[in-house]
Amino acid sequence: MLAKGPVQPSTTPTMPTRLQARRAVFIAVVSLLLLTLAAAIVGVPVTRSRDVAFYVNGSPVTEEHVSAMIVDLPFDATSEFYNTRVDIANPSDPKTQYLVAGLKKAAIERLVVMHAQSEESLRLGVVLSPSAVDAAVEAYVRDHALPGETAEIQRLRSPDMRSYIQLWATSKAYEESLKTNAAVSPDEIREYFATWGWNYTDAAGRQLTFEQAETRLAVDALANKKFQLILQNRAQFLKKEITAVNGDTRHKQFMRWWDIMFGIQVPDSLQPLEVDTGS
Repeated sequence: MLAKGPVQPSTTPTMPTRLQARRAVFIAVVSLLLLTLAAAIVGVPVTRSRDVAFYVNGSPVTEEHVSAMIVDLPFDATSEFYNTRVDIANPSDPKTQYLVAGLKKAAIERLVVMHAQSEESLRLGVVLSPSAVDAAVEAYVRDHALPGETAEIQRLRSPDMRSYIQLWATSKAYEESLKTNAAVSPDEIREYFATWGWNYTDAAGRQLTFEQAETRLAVDALANKKFQLILQNRAQFLKKEITAVNGDTRHKQFMRWWDIMFGIQVPDSLQPLEVDTGS
């Protein structure tokens, strides 16, 4: 009769072991999903705000809009930086650096005003049609790119630049509506002559009297009043909207945290943008 050897333990997992394994897999899968969700919650806003310079009433203003405005202001006759060509100046010159800083500040302020004007335009029913926006885009492309500059033309026709051009065109339409009913009284014309009369001369350089220059004075006084209406409107909107500007973004916040965690000096570009009316 054969003797029985020692009984070997069964290699088949017991029920508790199987449950533990399933529970471990379930926990691992759930943990991975939660980590993915957390990364999406944090990462998506950070990624989306990467190119955002600041917000106005929650609406993002991109770095490209700021850069475009910096380019355009020197060609805008209503800007204090009209004909200021910092692009051809010496960048190491302190005067140039001062002008660049002032130009950027003016660009940011104008964008804040334009967003406010756009909202007011919508309220008043001053809305551009899609064809009007298309025409504005094509006009902008013609003014800013040569026919053979394919890459630049594509950039100017991009959705981000289209929204910038639409904002500019809407602002212009709104400001034109401000001037529609503008008029000057005889007293205002005389006040204008009292300030600017020295500038009205004949071919020989002799200063004209009020009566001699009255026709030109009426035209110029009206143009000046319209210009002042625009400047006053912009100043009012800037003062009103300044509290609605948020100069910080999720991307800047994350990158500041990242730099601090790893002992890296935080650059100025990651600091919250400050917009001040200067008043």
